[in-house]
Amino acid sequence: MAQWIKHYSDQIGIENLFVVAHGIDKKVNEIASGANIWTVPRDTVERFDRRRNKMLNDFQSGLLQFYDWVIRVDTDELVCADPDYYSNLCDLLASQSADAVFAMGLNLFEDLDDLEVDDSASVFLSRSSVIITGNYSKAWAVSTDVPLMRHGVKVGRDDELTHTYAFPEATYLVHLKFANIAALADVNETRKSIARSGLPGVPGLGWRKADKHAERFFDTASSMEEMSWDIAVERARIKILSDMKYSEDDGVLRSPGVPYICRTKLPDWFRTR
Repeated sequence: MAQWIKHYSDQIGIENLFVVAHGIDKKVNEIASGANIWTVPRDTVERFDRRRNKMLNDFQSGLLQFYDWVIRVDTDELVCADPDYYSNLCDLLASQSADAVFAMGLNLFEDLDDLEVDDSASVFLSRSSVIITGNYSKAWAVSTDVPLMRHGVKVGRDDELTHTYAFPEATYLVHLKFANIAALADVNETRKSIARSGLPGVPGLGWRKADKHAERFFDTASSMEEMSWDIAVERARIKILSDMKYSEDDGVLRSPGVPYICRTKLPDWFRTR
């Protein structure tokens, strides 16, 4: 969470950050001091994802009464814009006219020779290996009252398109789940206990077998050939944009759920984000 606070404070100002904390946690208050902290009950995880998503969509709708754009990401997701294109995220969003924007997903991971992550410094100073992924090429910001769902955005209703979207160049959503193996092991214990609780509506197989999921990721990453950044990004962009998924059932548009598109290294500009 410390990485999230530092990254977005630098981009948009800590006074504009809203942290939704599921349950009281003094550590959250310490790390996010200066941000707006909204604590909601965590007395049960039953149907947690469904209730959480409805709450967050309602919350972002309310924030749009005061802001031109609302960014909505988890605390292990850092949206980064290439400084050759945009000076910061505010500059990026000001240049967009769509109702929602997507970013190319990057799974940042701990490689064999990487140093330990220092939470007081940018994670990009000690990590640079990534897998470009369709799974995390998410919709991450909205300018109108349009719901975000299942990593996508609801752009249609009753077979009619009601909202627009954009997939701006040089915009990346960096997912930190695999960036610290020791921290991932701790988190996976919590995921497994929740998924195996037997309550209805809790996360499924990915959480019940969290260790296997992590093992599969690192095994696959180690077997992939590393490409140059420019070639990997170009190839991934063609793959993602040519295969966007639209659900006629609920009008949700998503990126293709391809977990492993290309392996590459981050360019140096990430170290300044």
